[in-house]
Amino acid sequence: MGKFSNVTSSWMETASEDELRSVEDEMRAELDSMDYDSDDYLQLDLKRIDVVNAISSRFPLNLPHREHGWYLPNDD
Repeated sequence: MGKFSNVTSSWMETASEDELRSVEDEMRAELDSMDYDSDDYLQLDLKRIDVVNAISSRFPLNLPHREHGWYLPNDD
């Protein structure tokens, strides 16, 4: 897991979207070659989830807003 030791919360706060997505892709590829039941897998997967969360919180998708005439249920 030393390969991703530079991926810290402070790095995630300042990294570009491309950098975050690139590291997440590398992590996913690394996870594919690891033993699913190992501690290293779990640690790397948790760090990958942090990267995904950083992407989604800092670079949210441009989702459509509610428009008049659309049937979109209210969140009651």
